[in-house]
Amino acid sequence: MKIITLLFLSFLALSGCNKPDPTPELKDPIYGDLNSRLGAVTAELSAEKKVLEGHQLTLSQVTPQTGQIKYAQKRVYESQAKITKMEQEKQYLELKIQERKKESRRSYNKAFQKGETWPDMAEYDSYKAEIRLRNAKRTWDVKERMKSAGILESKAPAAEKTEGGSH
Repeated sequence: MKIITLLFLSFLALSGCNKPDPTPELKDPIYGDLNSRLGAVTAELSAEKKVLEGHQLTLSQVTPQTGQIKYAQKRVYESQAKITKMEQEKQYLELKIQERKKESRRSYNKAFQKGETWPDMAEYDSYKAEIRLRNAKRTWDVKERMKSAGILESKAPAAEKTEGGSH
């Protein structure tokens, strides 16, 4: 009985059909990263909206002609600008996710028909490099570059003064 069951299971394993995945984008690391970034931006956006409400409340409670109104208005303006930027980033990520979903399905079907492995890790590595470069610091710090290159060593301790001291 065990032999028959074993033969039947091995037959099913060998003759199993090979169907394409209906949702390949869930296996795509770029799609997953974009979704996680969208979640982070959405959380930041809701937090910043709460901060804006607090600033607006402070602005409404400020005593006129004390000079505090300018600072309160500045905080409200900065918070509104930050919210606008986050909403734009959120919309960008939503569109990017839709495009990546289409692209991942297309590339998966192409790889499935050719029998190749998918997702392409070289594409993911280039994506990570692009993100790293996009988020990199855009200022040039000579001392930092020299430290990273090993040219600039930490400052040596100053020569110790002798107690007698000579003039």
